[in-house]
Amino acid sequence: MIRLRLNELMNERGLNPRQISSMTGIRWNTVSDMAENKSKAWSPENLNKIMVALELTDITQLIEYKKEQQE
Repeated sequence: MIRLRLNELMNERGLNPRQISSMTGIRWNTVSDMAENKSKAWSPENLNKIMVALELTDITQLIEYKKEQQE
């Protein structure tokens, strides 16, 4: 499963979705959905804005892949 680490990053920095929204220009409810991994798709433009705002240098700081366990 591919997921965003946005919630973890916000917690580490003491930020909330409204603050990220102000920093990026992305609607706060979109940021909230992204942080909670409720979004079905992420636009490259929004991912780039978040990378810049949080001063991330590698996409793996924002996106991670975890292998799903099969039952």
